[in-house]
Amino acid sequence: MIMITIFLEKSKGSGQKYYDNLINNLDFHKLTCPCGQTGQLIKHGKYTRSIKTPEGLIPLEINRLKCTACLKTHALLPEFIVPYSRILLKDHLSIIESYEDKRSYEAIMLSNPLIDIDNISYVIKQYRLYWKEKLFAFGIKLNQMITQSCFSIFKRQFMQIKRGSNILFLQTT
Repeated sequence: MIMITIFLEKSKGSGQKYYDNLINNLDFHKLTCPCGQTGQLIKHGKYTRSIKTPEGLIPLEINRLKCTACLKTHALLPEFIVPYSRILLKDHLSIIESYEDKRSYEAIMLSNPLIDIDNISYVIKQYRLYWKEKLFAFGIKLNQMITQSCFSIFKRQFMQIKRGSNILFLQTT
């Protein structure tokens, strides 16, 4: 499955209502499939994945699209989700910033009780193995532009470990 990451300059949420509003306001006719066809994507079902938030483990119904030209399916992911991870992008960034600054992870675990030391260790391990040197080599900073920078250079979301296809769609408000 190919992913389409939707980026809004001013993201204000991470729950189902926010996701549904994002999808309902999406210009589907502007989406381009990796096969090169624009305007050929149709809704093709949903699947559920859970994300760890301060409010608890939140199930999120993710929409799937199908290209009528190449027949491939695509998941529509908002920018705040790291593919194949239950930990939100902002929490990945907080963990990595704490690691780089040699700060305690206690505040992260207090702000989101579902994130434990094992989750933190895993994020740091993946960061060190797959991302730290890449960011340094290209001068990419850990800031709100990281999604766009990583898509521009690496064609995937920051902290996306699996090498699946991912397309960034900049949604205008």
